Amino acid sequence: MRVRPLVILLVLAFAGGPALLGAAQNAPQRPTKIKVTAEQANLREKPDIGSSIVQQIPEGTVLEADKKDGEWYFVRYTLEDGGVIGGWIHESLVEAVAEAGPAKPEEKTPAREAPPRERVSRPGRIGRIERPEFRTGAIPLEFAVSAGLGTLSPRDLNDGTRGYAGLTAASLGAPTPVSPDALRLAVLAGFELSYRFSPRLAFGLGADLLQGSNGDTMTISGELLSGTVTTKPSVRGVPVKIMVRFYPGAGIYIRGGLGLYSVKAGYLFRTEGAGSFQEAKGSATATGLGAEAAFGGEWDIAPRTAFFIEAGLRMASFSGLTGRNVTTSSGLDSQTEAGTLYFFHKTGADDNAYALVAVRGSVPSETGVVDSRRARVNLSGTAVRVGLRYKF
Repeated sequence: MRVRPLVILLVLAFAGGPALLGAAQNAPQRPTKIKVTAEQANLREKPDIGSSIVQQIPEGTVLEADKKDGEWYFVRYTLEDGGVIGGWIHESLVEAVAEAGPAKPEEKTPAREAPPRERVSRPGRIGRIERPEFRTGAIPLEFAVSAGLGTLSPRDLNDGTRGYAGLTAASLGAPTPVSPDALRLAVLAGFELSYRFSPRLAFGLGADLLQGSNGDTMTISGELLSGTVTTKPSVRGVPVKIMVRFYPGAGIYIRGGLGLYSVKAGYLFRTEGAGSFQEAKGSATATGLGAEAAFGGEWDIAPRTAFFIEAGLRMASFSGLTGRNVTTSSGLDSQTEAGTLYFFHKTGADDNAYALVAVRGSVPSETGVVDSRRARVNLSGTAVRVGLRYKF
């Protein structure tokens, strides 16, 4: 019985089998083609549902998956500008695309243009609106401009305005008039340049212009004389700010900021009657720190542009303002006095004390003046603004 050939075959099988198996394992695997089936598929940095989103891929996009880790495919996506980004996409958002084998030469047919795909309205929707892509480019910088309205609380300035009208009425022998309009609203405009540190966090620098004034004119008729009283308090604040924005959810953010304010307060007090007039006009400036916080939302309106609206709170109060006061009277030359903005009370002809504000070279201490101190200009209040944010 001849067993030598059989033994030789068995030896060859045991010796060559592992080599053949290793070659098969080391052979390069072809990428798997997958197709996005969700309306928007999130491409994530890591194979984890809590990982950062690096890109949103629209429905119908065909991708090549280099590998699979559990329920996640690793794919590469080509951007509009030609760049390529890689990331992980969950298997529930895609389906595998079957690849047809090579066609025989005689079975080739002329290529036929596929008919355009009809958009089908889903239940509960009117048509279908494609959500624009909103992402950061190669440089993660964002520029924003905004405008809005804000409330103010310049109590000393408003009290001084009402006090001037009451003191003038007392000097004319008239009853205390209806208080002139106070300063409570201001317009604001601003810009911001920020760096998007991550999808949830951004740091920035910016500046605002906050400005408000309120002029009022009233006629006062008294037992002795009649006259017209004009008042106009005004404020302006220009903060240069450092800010941080945090996104707890998609399209929602919380913003905080600390700013160095340049503040200017002004006033105009004028009385006219019987062919004469008397006017006091002054302004004073100061610098100081202020803070703000806001809550907002943003919506994509173009591939790299978003519309945002936010409501916030501002905390900023200043004292020690310095400037000058110009007093003008009928038939007399104007007089200019430099100094500090003070708040004080002065007794009128009716023995009542009326609040006043004025720039004085020294602490007011003339007859009838009490409770003198440096005036405080409070710009604290609320603000609502809208704007556009562009991503480079």
